[in-house]
Amino acid sequence: MKRLALLAAFFVAACGSFGVAQPHALSLAYKAGDTYKYKFHATSKQTANMTGMSVPIQLETSANETVTVKSVDSSGTADLTITLSDLTLKSVTGGITNTTTGMPSNSVDVKIKADGTVVSVDGNSITAGSPLAAFGGIGAGFFFAAVLPDNPVKVGDSWSKTYDQNDPHGFGTVHITSTSKYLRDETVNNVTTAVVETKSDGKIDFTSPAANTSSPVGGLSMNGTFTTDVTTWIDTSGHRIVKSHSTAHDDVTLNFPTMSPPSTDKTTPTTPIMQGPITATGDSTSDLTPA
Repeated sequence: MKRLALLAAFFVAACGSFGVAQPHALSLAYKAGDTYKYKFHATSKQTANMTGMSVPIQLETSANETVTVKSVDSSGTADLTITLSDLTLKSVTGGITNTTTGMPSNSVDVKIKADGTVVSVDGNSITAGSPLAAFGGIGAGFFFAAVLPDNPVKVGDSWSKTYDQNDPHGFGTVHITSTSKYLRDETVNNVTTAVVETKSDGKIDFTSPAANTSSPVGGLSMNGTFTTDVTTWIDTSGHRIVKSHSTAHDDVTLNFPTMSPPSTDKTTPTTPIMQGPITATGDSTSDLTPA
């Protein structure tokens, strides 16, 4: 009887230890020279309001995406080159649909920390014509991740981070407050992944120099807010992004410069004057899936 009791106690203890989820580290750990391939797809529905007019704009982008790791510093921050190829862009403005295919490949350099937050963006993005796309809390617009924890976590754990993100041209910042949760473990293409969701609130404050400077968006000011909800599947052994999905909502006010009448005095430069405002409100989605 005593032996049976000991065996029963051992069985209960063993089952209890096996049933408790053990915390483990969730982080990105890239290696120089590594290359990853994805399918990228994004949609955006915006409404621009100006001088009593309301203009709906819809965009849909599809492309092949290649992520090449250039280098990784001692802190784990990776310098990545992200290239979109086989681009297809569909736009609907004022009821008129345009589809462009065969666009040239486009690359951008992104520095991303081990926790998935973006340090900097450099290069020419296909969204360079939209300053809002430089913000959004999801990096370069076509590379994004949930915010990962600094310490080991287990399924069900939550954490929060607050940080600032500079725009690529250095003329503004976004203040971001994020809350993340380790939702579950899931197998994707035979890879064991941790599914992490991050919900963020962002505040945009952007003012560029006058239009007669070297700024590509000279004389523009933009203020507003956005929310994002990013779910990312992280390879728990390879420490890389397997796939990611994002939804976002933005509400911004923009002032664009217009040129004053040419001066009759050639020694006096034409100066921009701010006009507007133009408000833009919309929703967007982005997806990275294994290629």
